[in-house]
This record gives sequence, C-alpha cells and structure tokens, in this order.
Amino acid sequence: MANSKTRIQQRRQKKKQQKRLTLLVIGGTLLIITGTIIGINAWNNQPNLDLVTVTGQPSLAVDQELIDFGNVKLDSTRTFSIHLTNIGDEELVLSETPYIEVKEGC
Repeated sequence: MANSKTRIQQRRQKKKQQKRLTLLVIGGTLLIITGTIIGINAWNNQPNLDLVTVTGQPSLAVDQELIDFGNVKLDSTRTFSIHLTNIGDEELVLSETPYIEVKEGC
C-alpha cells in the first residue's frame, strides 16, 4: 500500500516537473520572440542616412514652401497636403500642435 502511494506521488511530481518545463519553454520562446520584434523595430526606426543633412540636431524640411490657390472666395474651403521630413540625425519632437498661418494677399 505504501508502495502504491509513493508511485502516485512520483507520478504527480513528474507531472509537476513536466508542467514547469513546458512553462519554462513557452516563457523562453515568448522572450525570444519579443526580443526579436523589439530588435527589428529598433532597426527599422533608424534614421535614413540618405536624408540626413543636419548633424547633431533635428531639422524639419517641408516639401513645398508656398501653396498658391489663386483667388479664393470668402468663406470657401480649400485643402492641401504637405510632407514634413526630419533631415537631422536626432529625434524631432513637436512640443505643441503645429499650425499654419494664412496671410491675406500672399
């Protein structure tokens, strides 16, 4: 009788060890996958050195300096798009919401 109890206890202990091993393998796999994703993401976020023209600081370049709609009637709406590029080698952070100033007669 005591012998069968020790067998049952051994089986239970073996199952616990198998569960621990399974959890360890799954946890290790998740860590490796997470590390790989973080590494790839960091690699992809490197500045494009072909565009870098300013070193040691961020610098903003606009694809068009002037947008001319011609004569526009009062209270009418016009839209446009501009492309902004950081041509510096440091991270560009906008501390406030950008705004566009429209000058009459320009």
